Amino acid sequence: MQELISIVSFLMAVIGALASMFIKERDKQTMASIVGVAFLISFFINVRKDHELFLKITCAIAFTISVLGGVVAIFSSEESKRNGAIVAGIVSLGTSLLILFLYLEFSLF
Repeated sequence: MQELISIVSFLMAVIGALASMFIKERDKQTMASIVGVAFLISFFINVRKDHELFLKITCAIAFTISVLGGVVAIFSSEESKRNGAIVAGIVSLGTSLLILFLYLEFSLF
């Protein structure tokens, strides 16, 4: 059951990040960001270190979202979308690095 909760939590965090990048209304962006962060916290509480394949997939998805956030921030002409994309990109990049170093035990040296 804990694995299912962590999967659903990560999916909701991804949906929240994508919504904060592409929704135009500022209030909806704020709510999507809050929901995304809440589910991201739930993901980190429920995920276990022994599910290496799932962690590799989530790391790749989080990194992809961070790249997408950067692209949207660069090419968007609307300030609200740009700000949402910047925040989602930074949080996603931090998430992917946290998963990589904390759970997958990646070592630089």
